[in-house]
Amino acid sequence: MTELTQYLKIFVAVYVLVNPLEGIPVFLARTQKLKDMDRRTVAYLAAVGVTVILLVALFVGRALLALLGISNGAFATAGGIIIFLIALKMVNGQMDEPDSNAGQADKGIRRFALVPLATPLLAGPGPISSVILYASKGTSGQGATWLDDVVLTGIILVVGLATWAALRAADPLRRVLGETGIEVSTRVSGILVAAIAVQLIQEGLVELLPVLAK
Repeated sequence: MTELTQYLKIFVAVYVLVNPLEGIPVFLARTQKLKDMDRRTVAYLAAVGVTVILLVALFVGRALLALLGISNGAFATAGGIIIFLIALKMVNGQMDEPDSNAGQADKGIRRFALVPLATPLLAGPGPISSVILYASKGTSGQGATWLDDVVLTGIILVVGLATWAALRAADPLRRVLGETGIEVSTRVSGILVAAIAVQLIQEGLVELLPVLAK
């Protein structure tokens, strides 16, 4: 039951940090003059881009930490701080928006779908840091097992699917939520991310300084 709770927490953290709803205003603004087929292409490529980036972070990030000799505690503390700073931007409504310079040509569509939509807008430092963090510490905090890797892979695939679904449903969602609704959901999500980040910082500091656990 404890592991299930941890997996649920990981899913919430990764999903909220990717925050597909946040990409909707940019997606709508940059694809409003495109054909529906081109909009489907952008949504598909962006979702694939998010999934691949997070999978690379999952399977390569842990080896990179080992190569550099970075402990789980140090990365948890640093990752928690980064995620907390991103959460503050979400709460304050100060998320950075990319420059608009992609055209309607096929090459421009692919470029926009991958950069800046897939990264850094969706799969930015926050999601990447959280995936590397959970891949290195696992649910036990003592290192990830093969089961953790399998579940994390599943979580990333689900987040990628959710990203595609959100972008494909952009027009109906915008009509239902409106710009205000999307902004409110982003700020509420930011509070949740901030709480998760504080817990990560606490766990990292306890691992670095065991005396804090007493």
